[in-house]
Amino acid sequence: MIQTSIRARLISSFTAAILVPSLISAAVGVWMIDRQITSQAQSHVNADLQGANEICRNYLERLENAIRIHATRMIIYGALGRKDRGPLEPEMHNILQAERLDILTVTDADGTVFHRTRNPSLYGDRLAEDELIHRALRYKIPVSDIAILPQAELAKESAELASQAHMEITPTPMASRSGKTRETSGMMFRAAAPVLSPDGRLQGVLYGAVLINRNYEIVDKIRKVVFREVLYKGREVGTVTIFQDDVRIATNVLNADGTRAITTRASAEVADEVLRRGHTWRGRAFVVNDWYIAAYTPMKDIKDRTIGMLYVGTLERPYTDSLWRSLFIFLGMTVLGVAIVTWVAIVLAHRISLPIHAMAEAAGKVAEGDYAQRVDYSSPDEIGHLVERFNRMIQELARTTQELMDWAANLESKVEDRTSQVKAMQNQLLQAEKLAAIGKLAAGVAHEINNPLTGILTSGSLMLEDVPPDDPRHEELKIIVDETMRCRKIVKGLLDFARQTKPQKQAVSLNQVIADVVNLVGKQAAFRDIDIQMDLAADLPAVMADQDQMRQVVLNAVLNAAEAMHQGGELRFTSRHDSAGKTVEVSIADTGPGVPDDIKDKIFDPFFTTKKTGTGLGLAIAYGIVDRHGGTISIRSRPGHGTTVVFRIPVEAGGENEQLPQA
Repeated sequence: MIQTSIRARLISSFTAAILVPSLISAAVGVWMIDRQITSQAQSHVNADLQGANEICRNYLERLENAIRIHATRMIIYGALGRKDRGPLEPEMHNILQAERLDILTVTDADGTVFHRTRNPSLYGDRLAEDELIHRALRYKIPVSDIAILPQAELAKESAELASQAHMEITPTPMASRSGKTRETSGMMFRAAAPVLSPDGRLQGVLYGAVLINRNYEIVDKIRKVVFREVLYKGREVGTVTIFQDDVRIATNVLNADGTRAITTRASAEVADEVLRRGHTWRGRAFVVNDWYIAAYTPMKDIKDRTIGMLYVGTLERPYTDSLWRSLFIFLGMTVLGVAIVTWVAIVLAHRISLPIHAMAEAAGKVAEGDYAQRVDYSSPDEIGHLVERFNRMIQELARTTQELMDWAANLESKVEDRTSQVKAMQNQLLQAEKLAAIGKLAAGVAHEINNPLTGILTSGSLMLEDVPPDDPRHEELKIIVDETMRCRKIVKGLLDFARQTKPQKQAVSLNQVIADVVNLVGKQAAFRDIDIQMDLAADLPAVMADQDQMRQVVLNAVLNAAEAMHQGGELRFTSRHDSAGKTVEVSIADTGPGVPDDIKDKIFDPFFTTKKTGTGLGLAIAYGIVDRHGGTISIRSRPGHGTTVVFRIPVEAGGENEQLPQA
């Protein structure tokens, strides 16, 4: 009963001591990771938004430069000077197609339309009131802007443009209630440049524009440049949209059926912040059919009026998946820590409860009259002192009992002193009864000692700070603290050993991997007295492998070799192609002390190490990487003759014929 109670209390106390802080640490860690991931995602979106704005500006600049260059052509200012439209039409048509424009128009110096490329028969109307044309005429400089053209203006250029801009708005649940069911105007990227004669006289303006409605060139280019078309589980990570007011007119956000989600509207919250207040909106948004980390910024015309929005968004799922992975890692660490501490508590509880249980058994037998009891236990702590005093008490009790028995044996020979002897014997019997009572009291004390011992033992983690180094109890307490710190280090090494990720295979030159590792460690202090030799096959074929993981295999072997040769030595790299076995073999040999025969079979075991501060995971991790690549790794060593780590990676299909640059 005593043993079970002590064990239960110790185990529960130790488990609670590690479980509560671990759960708190896990919760705080996940919260911090969530904040970090969210901040990182928002920073990425801000950078993406800047990139998208820059691409739009570049597009306008390219359009402006193209119009400026074409405005200097003799055929244009000559036609304006002669008022002759005849030779202008074919050349304007060529410019329209070459620059992929939707509108290309020439006005005279008064802003009156001189020639419309897509509708040559319609001319004579005035465009001087258009702010873009007005500035080009007034200041005689090229200008560009983003503008909304009504349906009537689009129809003057082409019925096709008016049709392209026409959209039936799709009802959107979170959009504001505007009552608007269709969009007929169009958003244009425009540029205008003055047409000057050779002597500098203003002849007119060349005006070109591109309709953005249902034009996916810009949004797809932004996604390609900014997001590099990265996929996550088969889905595009980044999306881009251009809004006319709050209606999507060009986007690569997809509906559930795979079509582009044009004609849908932005949420009322976003529209109010961006369109009404002119601010950039950033945050978590549900876009069509999934959650994104998004940013919306105003798009303004030449008069600084907000006419639309530019949106970029990054799929939220990669960040939430990363958060869940972190949570599982923290929980795994917590479970492992609790398991280790519980095991330590069980072992410690057994060591503590065993002598107490033995004393309780001995006290019970002494109470029954068996005084030949002794508890065999030696320890410099309180339990050891208690056992020592308990044994001394039994010896004294046995000696007293023997004396009483001797007195009883000699009682009949003292007849003359019968009366006095009887009285003396009565006194002795009374004393014996007292001693028997003391024996029973000892059993009770052994039972009751459980309570103070529980308080002392559960406070063991605090005792080390209070016990001076020369106290004999200090070393035992230090062992507990040191082993706990070692457990923490082992837990950390086990995290690294578990991010075993699936190899991202590509054609890799193992010679180049060796050269990269040598360049990485060659200038470190540990390699200052090590002579590095290379014996690499020049015709070594490429292998299909994960380059980073191959570097980790070589690096782990090299670091082990450097630690073995702390006094200096030679480190030799050898590579060769085994055409029969269809493998590439790499060996890393050192001139260190070698590996003893009795531990060779354990060298790749997790947590096996001969170093005081090592975790024993380096070669175990290397073994796992090589195994996942379908290869083998082995150790050749003799004491006093150095160690050679050899690993072989198969040359998969296509690897033998593909040669990479050699180191």
